[in-house]
Amino acid sequence: MELTGLQNPLVKATAELKQKKYRTQRQEYLAEGLRTVEEAVNFGVVHTLFYTATEDARTLRLLELAAADNIKLICVNEQVMKKIADTDTPQGIIGICQMVQPQLEKLLASGKLLLVLDRIGDPGNLGTMLRTADAAGIGGVVLLKGCVDLYAPKTVRASMGSLFHVPVLSGLEETAFIKASRAAGYELLVTSLDGADNLYKADLSGRIAFVMGNEAGGVSATLAAAADKRVYIPMAGRAESLNVAMAAGIVMFEALRRNIK
Repeated sequence: MELTGLQNPLVKATAELKQKKYRTQRQEYLAEGLRTVEEAVNFGVVHTLFYTATEDARTLRLLELAAADNIKLICVNEQVMKKIADTDTPQGIIGICQMVQPQLEKLLASGKLLLVLDRIGDPGNLGTMLRTADAAGIGGVVLLKGCVDLYAPKTVRASMGSLFHVPVLSGLEETAFIKASRAAGYELLVTSLDGADNLYKADLSGRIAFVMGNEAGGVSATLAAAADKRVYIPMAGRAESLNVAMAAGIVMFEALRRNIK
């Protein structure tokens, strides 16, 4: 049976999840698009799936898998799908996901490289950095208080499923992170033009937390003062700076390059 009522309470409640206040209240968020929903289902955080009637074999396989996992399946028409979707041309499948985050102590105990984000404001940048951290084998990502919402629809889409591959902890106070990371033996590395070493000559061994700052203002004064290492990315052209997601990718992949044996 196809759900067609735009004023249906479930439809309205699902559409509300496009707003941060409702995501926070209910500890739920939306995963939109076939690839993202596939990853969310595999990760085990989806409890409800909305879909439009389809003959696509890949989508049908996903629906079978979801049914086997006791995920609630709701067929809707295109008008309902557009109401709950965040995109202008939805792909025809959206999942409601439960928020799941790791404990800081467990994240730090892994001993792996971390990406720490300070007041990142653009959800596209955040999603891209999650995807890049996943590709570079980073052990976890920490979003300090003041970052854009981890579960904003654009962030989830931009991560291309990597949100479900890499442990991500959000909303942590910077002083709490500095204290806990030091106790766990991590060094903080920030990108800077002041008193910094060339990234390609810097020591990137040991437990390191790569700290990337706000798109306009960089890292906070507190984090800059706490940094154990400062590096700059050499540039041959006339550009004054790099996009923060690009800079984070360069730093993380340089660390990966050093560790490849």
